[in-house]
Amino acid sequence: MRARLFSKLALIYLFLLLVLCLAVGFSAQHAIRSAAVPGNDPGIAAAEFRLQLFIFCVSALLLGGAAYIFCSMRLARRIEQLREFSSRLGAAEFRPLSLEGPQDELVRLGEALNASASRLDRTIHLLGSDRDRSGAILRSMVEGVGVIDAQQRLVFWNRAFSEILNIDGSAGEGRPVIEVIRNTEVLQLIRRALQGEESLQDDITTGIVQLRMFAVTAAPVRATESGGAAAAGKPTGAVVVLHDVTELRRLERVRQDFVANVSHEFKTPLTAIRGFAETLLGGAIEDDANNRRFLEIIRDHATQLARVTDDLLKLARIEAGKLEVDFGPVVMAEVVDLCLETTLLRASRKGIELDADIPEDLPSVRGDARLLREVLQNLVDNAVQYTPLGGKVKVQAEADSKDVTITVADTGIGIPLADQERIFERFYRVDAARSREEGGTGLGLSIARHIVEAMGGRIWVDSEVGRGSRFSFTVPLSE
Repeated sequence: MRARLFSKLALIYLFLLLVLCLAVGFSAQHAIRSAAVPGNDPGIAAAEFRLQLFIFCVSALLLGGAAYIFCSMRLARRIEQLREFSSRLGAAEFRPLSLEGPQDELVRLGEALNASASRLDRTIHLLGSDRDRSGAILRSMVEGVGVIDAQQRLVFWNRAFSEILNIDGSAGEGRPVIEVIRNTEVLQLIRRALQGEESLQDDITTGIVQLRMFAVTAAPVRATESGGAAAAGKPTGAVVVLHDVTELRRLERVRQDFVANVSHEFKTPLTAIRGFAETLLGGAIEDDANNRRFLEIIRDHATQLARVTDDLLKLARIEAGKLEVDFGPVVMAEVVDLCLETTLLRASRKGIELDADIPEDLPSVRGDARLLREVLQNLVDNAVQYTPLGGKVKVQAEADSKDVTITVADTGIGIPLADQERIFERFYRVDAARSREEGGTGLGLSIARHIVEAMGGRIWVDSEVGRGSRFSFTVPLSE
């Protein structure tokens, strides 16, 4: 570009020099002719020549300076446009440069800058789209995600992360993690990840009244080299992911309890059956005073085993979605009367008062009469079983615009608050010894919950230790 500019200036000066030479030649020729004319003074002719030569020189210099200034101003204006365009690029303004003037190096430079600006604009838009997409994905994740830089400052987190660790969304960005995160286990994992340790995992528990468990994973972030491989050296940051495993851990606990309870439920009667059978085989079968009693004990324990097995098979069918529900209109007053009549003998032996409060205009419900009777019978039997002598059990019903709510209230021993959340689990008992003495399997409430949910209702308990319990379930109204 510089050579082209110099060539233009050289042409201008060559043209001016040619004009000056022509002017000098013309003035010299005129002076010679004037000196050759008789009567003219040669000194005057020489003076006129010098004057004309001076005028021509000054004119040539003025013309050359004017041409130079014009070219310089035009060149400066075009360079200033390039400078302004470069400044706009730095401010992320990619409006193309308007190219004017002859097709020289400046025009080609402008074309190259326009092409670079266009590519840079597309690249920035792609990066912005990728960033927005990644940010939207991370923000919508149910797992908590947090990013920490090498100086242990929190630079990014999603909503789940702030909710899990109770972080103020408006005051966390850029602050040290030790000021934002209060959980020592998470802070320890972050420090280890920033030191370069890989595959860091741990479990944490949050909450006071309602505990929640989270699996924490921390991994270091390393800068990538030109080939895409992670660069060696100290990490540039760390990523922490929090996954809610509360339900998973609960199911694991339920499974472990289920295996232990099943083993215990089968082991106790099997041990009794085996012991009395060996006693009989050892000679007690000849003992007329006790052999019949031993056989009755074996029969009772075998009956208990059969009851547990039947309930397990029934629960397995229900959980497998194979429960057959014969939907139809059901009069709940009739179901309540049948259940109370069945329980009357047991209640009278303990001096327990059975009562029912069923409105005469109670609408029919949509459900299976056989299954509803099984649910209600289980609740009434439990109420009688855990109510002391002289207590009271009452069955109530009320309807709203959608459901009928059946409540079985007793004045029994009550259920601790910590046990109320697990009372509907398989084999879970508040008073295990008493339940086994009464012949319970520990599966009745679990079966009742599945039956009620299969008919579109729900079941729950309100209880206070020493003052009794209220088991309630809903059934949709019949259309």
